[in-house]
Amino acid sequence: MKYISFPYVKYLVTPPSVKPDQHIYRPVIPVKLSLGKQTITFDGLIDSGADECAFPGWIAKTLGHNVHSGNPKIFSGIGGSVLSYLHKTHIKLNGNEFVINVYYSHEWDDMPFGLLGQAGFFVHFDICFYYEKKEIVLKPR
Repeated sequence: MKYISFPYVKYLVTPPSVKPDQHIYRPVIPVKLSLGKQTITFDGLIDSGADECAFPGWIAKTLGHNVHSGNPKIFSGIGGSVLSYLHKTHIKLNGNEFVINVYYSHEWDDMPFGLLGQAGFFVHFDICFYYEKKEIVLKPR
């Protein structure tokens, strides 16, 4: 099987008025989410600490899902609790396509990326994080 590699994405974490600039690097990759003929390319953080895949509610709505018709689940974390809704969604990455469970919430509409978690994403790939090289390598299963 062919390996797929991506560089980590560099994010500015200091306000423009604060110097020197400080950055963080994250394992964020572009994925295509689709339902029927509707497709959206959006970034996803490969998150080994996330059990599930989670994306902003506006993506579900744009794809044609009725966000609130999915099975509800509450996600709790450091930032509080968020009510989300489960929908089956096609995902495509470098020619690899599969259907995953994605939880969507409008409370996440301002997120700069979704979360690619263990239950939906990691089951399809062997994943290596090379933080020093700032590279993610995926091997389709």
